[in-house]
Amino acid sequence: MRAQSLLLLVALLALGSQLPAASGRRKGEKRGGCPPDDGPCLPSVPNQCMEDSQCPLWMKCCYKSCFRQCVPLVAVKQGTCPEDRLRCLSPTLHLCHKDSDCRGKSRCCLSACGRDCRNPAGD
Repeated sequence: MRAQSLLLLVALLALGSQLPAASGRRKGEKRGGCPPDDGPCLPSVPNQCMEDSQCPLWMKCCYKSCFRQCVPLVAVKQGTCPEDRLRCLSPTLHLCHKDSDCRGKSRCCLSACGRDCRNPAGD
């Protein structure tokens, strides 16, 4: 029975090392966020990176034009954007492009008809 307990402990420790850090970031993920991916998708373009560690210090591995590439990271505020389940019938209109465009704790979040400043969910 003792060997089974030890094996279970080793398995849990190995699994724990794969979980996100307490800050919500994955191991090796840089602080900051990715700019919005508003561009058209480029067909058959291979990813240029798979994780932040493959990018220079001031850059982050993000989706841009529907494939991953190193782009300048942007500052993000705390909290998560609320989910908007509605879909807009009118053209997309962005009222902000990054969190710093919004006052106070508000974040630049994707809504039904584009991005706008919203209070983070759960805060």
